[in-house]
Amino acid sequence: MSTKGDDECVLLWPTATARQKACAVFCAHIAAGYSLKSFPEADRKTVRYYAEQFPEDFPPEKLEEAARRGLLEWERIGKEGASGSLAKFNASAWSLNMKNRAGWRDRSEVETWGILGGPDEARKIEKLKPRSSEEIALGVMALLTREGPSGNDDNTGNAD
Repeated sequence: MSTKGDDECVLLWPTATARQKACAVFCAHIAAGYSLKSFPEADRKTVRYYAEQFPEDFPPEKLEEAARRGLLEWERIGKEGASGSLAKFNASAWSLNMKNRAGWRDRSEVETWGILGGPDEARKIEKLKPRSSEEIALGVMALLTREGPSGNDDNTGNAD
């Protein structure tokens, strides 16, 4: 989305056909395992705008499916790497990627905190458990539909 003047806005994808094509390209990008921030055609804020304004062209269920497929792609890589099917698989890099991308944590961390803490700690630890594909898909939708702090979208702490 770009601006022509102060009050005139030019849509990046002005027609329903263009928006549906953009959604398909965006979903293919996410399903391939790439992040929201690396989409070459538009930034996350623009995609979020279209998801909010044109839900018929950017259907939430299609975006959620793409997010699940993206996670599946990364899990497939891990499964093939762990079984020895991928040459030069770097398990440490993959593990770090999954911790950042999908919220995964080492069990030893969670188990250690469980021993040292009480009921309040257990509730905190529950939040650290790996996210399901549905939770990740909802997270993608949340990233696309929420406003950042003070109305801007500079959430630099997010991995996607």
